[in-house]
Amino acid sequence: MTWKKLAALPEHKFVGAYGIQYWAIREGKVWHQGRKLAAADPQTFEFCEEQYFLGRDASCIYHAWSRLPKIDRDSFRRVGLYWLDRQHVYFEYETSFKALQDVDPGSFRHVGGSYGADDHSAWYYGRKMSGNPRCMDLRVIAENDLYACDGEAVYYDGKPLKGVLAAQWRILTEEFSGDGKNLYFAERKLARADFATWRHVHGAWSKDQHRVFHMNLVMKDLAPEGFDETQARHLSR
Repeated sequence: MTWKKLAALPEHKFVGAYGIQYWAIREGKVWHQGRKLAAADPQTFEFCEEQYFLGRDASCIYHAWSRLPKIDRDSFRRVGLYWLDRQHVYFEYETSFKALQDVDPGSFRHVGGSYGADDHSAWYYGRKMSGNPRCMDLRVIAENDLYACDGEAVYYDGKPLKGVLAAQWRILTEEFSGDGKNLYFAERKLARADFATWRHVHGAWSKDQHRVFHMNLVMKDLAPEGFDETQARHLSR
């Protein structure tokens, strides 16, 4: 995590991609995307090179135009997609920067992808995960970091795959997975799918000897005989 002093840049401004002026010093004040930060100290102000919406001066952290005095400036740091200080764990949502509730920053770790955990709870993209994950054993699946496993349960996008046999589970395609008995599209089980005859056709389409599936849904109007990639592509338009 690298901080860049704004006053040391040419013309005292930072311009990012597409010509967006993220930070500037004008008229003795700090500006972010055209709006003045009245309380920010221009002489000590720095912005984060890994996250252009974050800045700090000698006393405080800023997120875009918001001054965040409750964050401990000196211990503030990044851990994967999460941010920590001595007292809290934080997550940056689309337009806000908030502390997560009931998280221990001392034991918090970035599991991988959007997953994080402390000794007592697990989080995905700033949301507390349901299903009582075994936090100390939670690991992201290297093939696709939307998936994670704790040895007893498997999660996709932070949500548990219901009824999964974790020891036998494996990824089959980008969004399909299975455990030798059950088949899943993302975290949703394919109803009445026959694992032995199931195969992926194209994209979110698959079939077994009895049914055609789109995502996890049975397409009752389609017969598996002759259903192929060409037909699946046509239906995906």
